[in-house]
Amino acid sequence: MVNKKSLALVLGALLAATGVATAQSPKRVAISTIVEVPALVETKEGIVQALAARGFTDGKNLSIDYQNANGAMPTQQQIAKKFVGDAPDVIVAITTPTAQAMASATKTIPIVFATVTDPIKAKLVTGYTKTGTNLTGVSDAAPLPSQIELMLEILPKMKKVGFIYNPGLDNAVSTLETLRGLLKQKGIEIVESPSPTTNEVILAAKKLVGKVDAIYVPNDTTVVSALETIVKIGQETQTPVFAGETGAVARGVIGSVGLDYVAIGKVAGNMVADILGGKKPGDIEPVLAYKVLTTFQVAINRGSAQKMGVTVPDSVLKRATKVID
Repeated sequence: MVNKKSLALVLGALLAATGVATAQSPKRVAISTIVEVPALVETKEGIVQALAARGFTDGKNLSIDYQNANGAMPTQQQIAKKFVGDAPDVIVAITTPTAQAMASATKTIPIVFATVTDPIKAKLVTGYTKTGTNLTGVSDAAPLPSQIELMLEILPKMKKVGFIYNPGLDNAVSTLETLRGLLKQKGIEIVESPSPTTNEVILAAKKLVGKVDAIYVPNDTTVVSALETIVKIGQETQTPVFAGETGAVARGVIGSVGLDYVAIGKVAGNMVADILGGKKPGDIEPVLAYKVLTTFQVAINRGSAQKMGVTVPDSVLKRATKVID
């Protein structure tokens, strides 16, 4: 008769020989973004921080595969195929094109999107209710009314606003439509300047010089990748430049009212943790970040404003959460 101790040793040897782990395998999360800019990097950081706070630590009980498509959609699609082949526990898609690529690649692996401006227009979800699908996530739609108020407080005589965007990006088109309606209510005209590729941003910015009172840069990965170019043109021609997210202020735009992208990442990260804990993505409601994160940041670049021929009022500086000289 084989005693219990001997049986345990035999079973242990068999498990080791067949490569079957006796300890629980780490959860696997695959994260991707179409391009790396500060807001998107901060989103990823927030996701990782939220997971750690929920007990999922990379390198311990969690394995994270992070892939950057470097601005190329074909690369993003290849990453999506890789992720599906690897079959992680959750895919995290940062940005609209990334989320669309992942959603097209799998209908079964849980997907949490983050930093997607309009997931409804992008056809990722039908509304901010439980989807019943493998998708959920967080919209980073900008608090546009507050941004317009900031621009008018700094430029009270503003009548025309230039809008540089990639017309191929759903989130940029959605922002354009919403902004146009809000500005029209205040008697302000929006002037479009399309830039389908990053290489066309310079021309798109130059076309607006002399025709508008200010330029607004939305959360458009194509355009934001070349933000410094727009800032340079703004400073050289004294054309004020504003943006849809506060991280752009450190890069030279005059100002913005926006959300904390680390905080947005944390909202998405908690969704991922819920799924790793057994919850279905279709039972988790997608959310608008500005509705669950009620504190907005007001960032001002006073030094850049001066180079663009603008003096920022004291009333703005007093309520700013960050001022760069």
